[in-house]
Amino acid sequence: MRILLLTIALLFSFYSTVSAQELILGTIFETKGENALTAQETMNGAILAVKKFNDSNQNFKIKLECESSTNEPLEIIRAVHKLTATKGITAATGIISENAALSAAPVFQAAQLPFLCTGAQLSGLTTPETPETFTLAVSDSKIGTDLAKYTFATLEAENIFLIRSDMNDSTAKQAESFSANFKTKGGTILSEMRITEPDPDLSYIMKAIEALAPLPQSDSKKTEDAMGVSNYIDEGAAIITQKRTPPPEIQEIEAVVIFASAKVSAKLLSLMKEKEMAYNIVGGTSFDMVAMKKPIASWSGNIIFASQASLTRENNLVKLFVKAYTELFGEQPQTGYAALGFDSILLLAHAAGTTGNPSVNIRTNLPAVNKFKGVSGEISFKNGSVEKPLYIIQSDAGQISLAAEMQ
Repeated sequence: MRILLLTIALLFSFYSTVSAQELILGTIFETKGENALTAQETMNGAILAVKKFNDSNQNFKIKLECESSTNEPLEIIRAVHKLTATKGITAATGIISENAALSAAPVFQAAQLPFLCTGAQLSGLTTPETPETFTLAVSDSKIGTDLAKYTFATLEAENIFLIRSDMNDSTAKQAESFSANFKTKGGTILSEMRITEPDPDLSYIMKAIEALAPLPQSDSKKTEDAMGVSNYIDEGAAIITQKRTPPPEIQEIEAVVIFASAKVSAKLLSLMKEKEMAYNIVGGTSFDMVAMKKPIASWSGNIIFASQASLTRENNLVKLFVKAYTELFGEQPQTGYAALGFDSILLLAHAAGTTGNPSVNIRTNLPAVNKFKGVSGEISFKNGSVEKPLYIIQSDAGQISLAAEMQ
């Protein structure tokens, strides 16, 4: 709540300091829904970008018009209509969830207002028929492909236990891409458990993991064979020999791969921790949500997950961003979505230029952006979709580091 109040205060200060020449941008974030804390971080990143831009430009300022919503379709549509009705608005950005993006994009398209979707990873959101829509996040299909490559080649986990959403959401699409690519590389999915509801009973998944645990050596079978011999006095005798056969060979789980919502993923980690399961964990971008930070920090082993930005990589822009964010909001950003919020504002300002019609400029210039240096990496666009790195983050007993940068 303190951050939200600070956000509102900052926005009012922006409104009072803008000059006559200004770029009016709309933002819409799901700060009232399930992912409210992560959406708030993304919005904070956008606010920081406005402050940085306005501090460094004397004659040209950015003004934000903000709408907050849940990710419910009707609420999103109402919020988008409010933004599109705002006088002088040039373009809009925001939204981190797939369903919200699917609801918002057609309304922005109908209003012919450029919309840069900040965090939704939906493949196919941009098409030749939607020239007003752009995406800043790496797509679900690439996330799954990159994680499969890293899991098989770098983590060297060839036999995995897959837990995945089957709810036609972002994590489900990441899982589909991961599964197909992991198998193509020669990996084996020992068991695949599908989640079909938002808050499932996960005990059946725990039992399935336990069933694949290696059998102890003492469980091997013992057989007795009689061997006929002579005692040289023509009396039959038998020497009993014992033969121990190894237990049935079971391929050991080398990693548990989870593509599920942050809420479900957090619960899975908690249950596995209770049962003292010490597997390597691989997760999708749902692991890079504020709700996952405490479960990840308390996991004593190794967790690998995908993120749209790395806030620990050795890069001056990243270091400056983290420092400025911390100074402005009183705490460090916890997710890569904060970086996406920051980059989205500066990309729109870059594409808008300072002369001509800014909406037309964005519509024309944004698709041509090439190697723009953002906090989330070097950014280019192709047919409305972003081309930027995906980051593989490692948590080793709660210590976060950058494991790989996937181009």
